[in-house]
Amino acid sequence: MEGYRLKIATVQATYFFSPAEIVRLEAKNNYTRIYFTDRPPFLATVVLKSYQKLLEPYGFVRTHRSHLVNKQYVLFVDKGDEITMKDLSKAGISKRKKTTAIKALSN
Repeated sequence: MEGYRLKIATVQATYFFSPAEIVRLEAKNNYTRIYFTDRPPFLATVVLKSYQKLLEPYGFVRTHRSHLVNKQYVLFVDKGDEITMKDLSKAGISKRKKTTAIKALSN
């Protein structure tokens, strides 16, 4: 698992990133918007579910049908069930996934 690089295809090119460079992913129809630690977000041509399978071993947690977060970048979860990341971006937690998501974020 050491040295793993995630392949991310966009309309323009194919990129390779370490999971540690990714703050969170957000579903956008049949695409995924990926937010990074050191670059602007971009839209990938793969659905979120595909990334979930690849990234869960690296500390990513599915908190909502449209959000997959890197737990090392979670700052806090507010009472309104919204996650604030260290880059101050926001991700939601669904009522159905709340208990398991909070537990996974705590580990």
